Amino acid sequence: MTDTKTPVPRAPSRLLARMIVLARLSERIGHRDPRRILLERILRQALLFSRMAERLGIAAPTSPLTRALFREVELGCLECRASERCRRWLDGAAPEDDYQEFCPNEGLFSVLPRQSNVTRPYAPE
Repeated sequence: MTDTKTPVPRAPSRLLARMIVLARLSERIGHRDPRRILLERILRQALLFSRMAERLGIAAPTSPLTRALFREVELGCLECRASERCRRWLDGAAPEDDYQEFCPNEGLFSVLPRQSNVTRPYAPE
């Protein structure tokens, strides 16, 4: 018999699932292997993307169009050349900066739907 009052754990997001796979793969590769450098960069950039989406209150994609936009932004973060500035902004070390000034994805971030049920006093309206 199943207890219907027990909450069912949510499955991890696709991004989180990909990050877990990449982290496990990176652990299996030797420290001197050039592939590890690439995997670690992908992981760092994916983490920045995840943090930025959370800070901006981006809603999980629900339609094919929003999934495509979400993926496009994620890929843009992989190629980003402002990752250090992004990290400082996300860490709160550069609050005077506006992410729209340095983020090449700011246009795409601005069109992704926002969560309506989360209070984020530090996120732009």
